[in-house]
Amino acid sequence: MKWHLVSFLGESAFLIPCAAFLYGWLRWRGATDVARHWLFAFSAIAALVLASKLAFMGWGIGSERMNFTGFSGHAVMAASILPVLLYLAVPASRPRLGSLAALAGVLIALAVGVSRLKLGAHSVSEVASGLALGFCVSVPFIMRRGVPRGAMTMALVSAALATLLVLPVGRLAGVTHVWVQDLATFLSGRDRPYERGEWSSFL
Repeated sequence: MKWHLVSFLGESAFLIPCAAFLYGWLRWRGATDVARHWLFAFSAIAALVLASKLAFMGWGIGSERMNFTGFSGHAVMAASILPVLLYLAVPASRPRLGSLAALAGVLIALAVGVSRLKLGAHSVSEVASGLALGFCVSVPFIMRRGVPRGAMTMALVSAALATLLVLPVGRLAGVTHVWVQDLATFLSGRDRPYERGEWSSFL
């Protein structure tokens, strides 16, 4: 299996715009409280992922025993967004199909997590914690009542993704990691980021 293609499904350059789209779509459908819930929950985990990566890259803070250098961003993005995206694509009149769609999103997210292990990009602790963190957002959101749903969601998101594929943003795959490295070295004043195996503080 070409694991890099599976890993691509968790790329922040594509999923963060999807998260923003979902917020806008929920507001457009008049579900203001639901939209706020989504924005707060997603923003919170995104900030936590960034903080964990900056802590290690900038200051070497992580867990040597667990081989943890920060949450897997791909795992978090896939687990938090894909189940929600697929669930909302199914009309509320088809509850069983909606559950299957959400399950499909969960399975895809798990596959993304496995791909990060196969590619040697993350440790088991980083992927497992990333998936858990992402599912802490998607599962409660899916279980919440009053969430507007419909096939139009999938149509619009598919169009948005197709547009992203032909725009320069499609070339940003992996570049977000470089941006985080640059930010970490800037904030810490180091000339290079910490790498796996280098620890200044560990648990």
